[in-house]
Amino acid sequence: MNRRDPSHAGTVKGANVLVLLGGVFFAFPQSADPQTDSLETRIELKSSVDKSEVPFNREATFTVQASWEGEQDRFDIAPVGLPECENFEILGSSSVNETRVEEGKTVSLKTFKFSLRPTQTGTGRIGSVQLSYVDRATQDSSALSTQPIDVQVTAPVEERGPVPRNILIFVVAAILIYVIYSARRRTRRIEIATEETKRPIPEHESPEDKTLKDLEAISHRVQQGDLETFPSDIYRLLTGYLEARHQIVTAGKTSDDIVDSLSNLDMPSERIDLLRSLFAACDLIKYAKDRAEKEKCREIAKQAREFVEQNR
Repeated sequence: MNRRDPSHAGTVKGANVLVLLGGVFFAFPQSADPQTDSLETRIELKSSVDKSEVPFNREATFTVQASWEGEQDRFDIAPVGLPECENFEILGSSSVNETRVEEGKTVSLKTFKFSLRPTQTGTGRIGSVQLSYVDRATQDSSALSTQPIDVQVTAPVEERGPVPRNILIFVVAAILIYVIYSARRRTRRIEIATEETKRPIPEHESPEDKTLKDLEAISHRVQQGDLETFPSDIYRLLTGYLEARHQIVTAGKTSDDIVDSLSNLDMPSERIDLLRSLFAACDLIKYAKDRAEKEKCREIAKQAREFVEQNR
């Protein structure tokens, strides 16, 4: 009578089980790697500042840009709030939409720009900005945030003046003029004192008169070819006029928010449309890098004068 080795029987049984499991494994096809949904489109959010160091008497531009593949209407993007800033104040903000083709693909961009002015020297911080959006294709909602950015605020830079030789020439000329005409000025001062009559006290200068006077100074600088600060000067001039004339708050608001706040006032729609176009023209020069040409600046100044004079 033959006896089976129990250990040998267990080994054979285990081998049979492995063979059976192997057959089952190869009988069913293995699943492929998971594929990304073809409808999924991601938004990439970037932020930057145009200067890592900014002098105290200069301005900086903080930029937040969202980009994605597809058309502009793919996402419903909520308005971006103002960043919380340390050692900076926000002078104004704007947004620009752009669609372009890169490597055969449609790419959409939404760019937000904030104009900042230092309030004190040292390390300044631009806080994070949150972008909330809804994917219209999937109805999914999400939000992205930028990282805070530190900017060093340095001492004010000196404005470039004339060379020392020119300064010496001007000083010598001024002394000569003073010596020649000092006696005549003293004599003329006595004559004016005896001939001058009392003049009525001038009335308080109206917001329109003050704004038009400041606009005249800006137009003079444009005529001299000084166009660097023109869009910021016009923007501050118009917002200052609106605050003085209509008692509305413009600080920390976008151009669109300021224009929308005028709907509560008894202001003709033509004036509101004119103001909207003025803000848009200034934003294009300052933020969208539209070329600042003398003729274009003259036209903007002319339209600003028309806007103010319509209320006189």
